[in-house]
Order: sequence, then C-alpha cells, then structure tokens
Amino acid sequence: MGGTWAQMLPGTAEFTDSNLTSQAGKVFVVTGGNAGIGLELVKMLYGKGATVYMAGRSPSKIAAEMENMTAAHPSKTPGVLKSLHVDLGDLTTISEAVSTFLQQESRLDILWNNAGIAHVPAGSTSVQGYEAHMGTNCLGPYLFTKLLTPILVKTAESASPGSVRVVWATSSIVDMAGPPGGLQLSEQAAGKHNRDKAHNYSASKAGNWFLASELDKRTAREAGISSVAVNPGNLRTKGWDGVPFLLRTLFSPFMHGPEMGAYTYLWAGLSPAVKVTDGGKFAIPWGRWHPDPRADCLQSLKSKDEGGSGLAADFWEWCDEQTQQYA
Repeated sequence: MGGTWAQMLPGTAEFTDSNLTSQAGKVFVVTGGNAGIGLELVKMLYGKGATVYMAGRSPSKIAAEMENMTAAHPSKTPGVLKSLHVDLGDLTTISEAVSTFLQQESRLDILWNNAGIAHVPAGSTSVQGYEAHMGTNCLGPYLFTKLLTPILVKTAESASPGSVRVVWATSSIVDMAGPPGGLQLSEQAAGKHNRDKAHNYSASKAGNWFLASELDKRTAREAGISSVAVNPGNLRTKGWDGVPFLLRTLFSPFMHGPEMGAYTYLWAGLSPAVKVTDGGKFAIPWGRWHPDPRADCLQSLKSKDEGGSGLAADFWEWCDEQTQQYA
C-alpha cells in the first residue's frame, strides 16, 4: 500500500519545463500528442525548440492544436511541430506512420508512448479483434516502437549516453487491480476476454511495464537507450470518463491537471537523474521510482533462469507474433 499512497500523494514536482535547456536539434515523438497529458508535454517541448511529432488518429484534431500552439507564438516559433497519423488500435496504420516519419527524419531522441484508452466497455475490441485495451495500449505501441527501434539505436550511437529514451505509459491501477502476475495471456484469445474493464485496463498497463523491461533487456540497454515505464499521475483527462461516478468522486481530491502528468513524462524523458541502468523501472508522479512495486509483477519481469515466471518475456513474444504480419 505504500506505493499506492506514494502515487496518490505525490508532493511537489521538482523537475519541470523550467529545468530544461534548449532542445533545438532534437526530435521527439509523442503519441496522443493532441490532447490531455500528451498535449501539455508537446507544448513544453515545442517551447524549448524541439522538433515534435504529434502522433494520433485524428489529423484534423492534430492540425487544430498545431494551429493553436503556433498562434500563441506569433513573432517567434520556438520549435517545429509536425503531424503524424497513426491509430494504435489499428495495426494496419502503424507501418505507414513509421515510414512517413523516416522519410522526414534521420534521428529520434525520445519516443513517448503516451496514447491509450481506459475503462472502455467490456466486449470492446481493436480493429483486429483484440481486447480493446490490450490491442490499443500494448500491441499498437509494441509495433510502433519495434519499427522505430533502428532509428533510436542509430541516434544513440552519436548522442550523449542515456539521452535517447523510450517512455511507456503505465498506471497506478496496476497496484490496485488486475490479474495475478499482471496479466494473463490465456485471456487474450478471441472469446476469452475478461468482462471487467478495470481488470482489462490494469492488464494492459502491466503489459506496458513488461514491454519497457523487455525492450531494456533485449535491445535498449546495450544500445545506450533508457526504456522505462511511467505512471504520469491521477489526472483530470478523458481517460476517467469511463470510470463509475462514485469512484471518480472518491478520487477527486487526489486528481491533478494534465500538466502535472507532463512533468512526470519530462522527468522520465529528459531528467539527468534517469540512467540507462534504470531501464525497466516503474516511475511515479512527479518523477521518482516506485518504492514498492507489486511482488508478483516483479516475478513476471524475471526470467525463469532468474527464478521468476518469465511472463514478461512470454508477453513480448506474444506481441511480436500477433503483430508480425503488420511489421
């Protein structure tokens, strides 16, 4: 419970955009960058001179937010904003999105896998028929990250050690709900999806943590890339729309504006306190490591040779198998 309260009562943000120096020359991708936490993060990065891709499924909404942002800086454009169309709930859109990005850029410094869905009705599925949370929050980001990994590795070859990073969005719900071990692969088969939306959301957020850890083990750490999972915080965003009214009321004293979640992301992506050796860790608001992660999830992160269950590795392989035809 100590970890839960640490996330509910996070204190003061000590790393914010005021701590950042110029980010000119760096290239960032923020999925879900046109709304909520992602939008607040894009504003901060743009204001520091970075080239920022707002990746999302609605080009018109991205264009509107880009117009709003540039209008706020009529005399001087701090950075460069670019639109990238991708629907993480539809695996057929991801390869094209990555190709579009690679046609324009020769580097990628940080990928924030921020976009996702939460608490959608039981029975909802992704375009390819996967349980909606698992399809959109895990399979889509897995494939997107896989296809961008070569340019991340290339960027890391000449970048400052540990400055190239992949940030995966997780949630405090992992500490409060969900299946034993974090997730169950048996529930991902068609017709076997769990009917509890909180259970499914939690499983997908544990899945994001597992993917952060496996990327660290398989590629990132050796390449000098930091891959971490981040709970940005309990925030007043659309992700809470599907939560029952009574529960939203109960949590309301612990809710914060989306800009606070952006500070958590900033810390994970740009704070010098985050090292390559921190790969696979679970960060909490507003920029610190989880003091007491779930013991059964920690067992899932360990391989069988390390005395764990190897579930995270199995989940990575499952994600790879399911997305292979769309790579």
